[in-house]
Amino acid sequence: MDAEVTVVGGGPVGAALGLLLPGAVVLDGAVFPRDKPCGEGLMPAGAEVLRRAGFDLEEEGFPRLRGVRYRLPGGEYARADFGNGFGYGTRRTRLDELLALRAGVKTGVRVTGLRCTADGVELETTAGPMSSALLIGADGMRSSISRLMGWQRRGRRVPRYALVGHISAAPPSSDVEVTLLGDVETYLACVGDNELLFAVLGRRGQLRQHAMGVLESYREILSRAHPALADSPGSGRIIGAGPFRHRPTTVAEGRVFLVGDAAGFLDPLTGEGLTAGLQQASALVGYLLADPTTAAQRYRRFWCQQWRRRRTMSWLARTLSGSPGLGRRAVLGMHRRPETLQSLLSVDQGLSGLASLTGKDWLALLGGST
Repeated sequence: MDAEVTVVGGGPVGAALGLLLPGAVVLDGAVFPRDKPCGEGLMPAGAEVLRRAGFDLEEEGFPRLRGVRYRLPGGEYARADFGNGFGYGTRRTRLDELLALRAGVKTGVRVTGLRCTADGVELETTAGPMSSALLIGADGMRSSISRLMGWQRRGRRVPRYALVGHISAAPPSSDVEVTLLGDVETYLACVGDNELLFAVLGRRGQLRQHAMGVLESYREILSRAHPALADSPGSGRIIGAGPFRHRPTTVAEGRVFLVGDAAGFLDPLTGEGLTAGLQQASALVGYLLADPTTAAQRYRRFWCQQWRRRRTMSWLARTLSGSPGLGRRAVLGMHRRPETLQSLLSVDQGLSGLASLTGKDWLALLGGST
């Protein structure tokens, strides 16, 4: 095979690149459908990228998500709409398969070696050799493209993990519901017809409760976060993920690029990972179509700006969730001032910068009244 653009990784970000870049060849070592640990909540800004690529989540019947609700064990909460449309619950087994079919992903093909040349990149794959003018790695946290390019960085990872599973039940609301339990945080969202994603985030020792097994711990945390769902039957298996936070030494050089989780991953508590990856794909496509010779420089600049914002939002979320006192004050403050949470959701999606947060917003996060 030869291609003008080869995308390695056929998940939502890689498939979106295949739809946005005419003639792109997308490879993935997996066979679809597949299940992956993921928050499965796509914000409106990410849904818009897929819509521009010709894939409308509304038309495909994915459930709407109206906003985000932060909850405390005592019942107190803060809630806000996204403000720029609907998000969607995106069950990965269905989303990945639909996008892979639409983008013509060549499944069961892994890249085993690469060599950069003056004219492009020569690849060794399990389906044979191929050459490509441009190469984009969209193959996740353990990216083979990042490894083969020597871009992986040995650094301190945040020692946080996740347990991700699904339960069969009617959704309690049309929101993404984040519950701060003190020792762990949980994430609940409707991702299908009477199917809810329930994810638990915390340090390794906090995910196994009182020497219980994984399933028993998962169910015990579910009963604490959502007592009304405690007896709901499980749907599928529970998958672990982590540790989180990694960042390659670079995301673009010459004719090779990284997007999505391959380009760096932060703590999933903010829920913007998939949206950020789709925005990277959209930006990179614009740079490549405008002038491929300057695309690497322009994409690195975009990524650095996005990473600084994402890193700050991740730090803020982990700081507030990691302290029961701070978390409680922030939730109560945002309950009194919902505009603050809506502003944070706008920043989280990259629609506005951190400078858009006002003094009243910061006061609300500290629990003050306005």
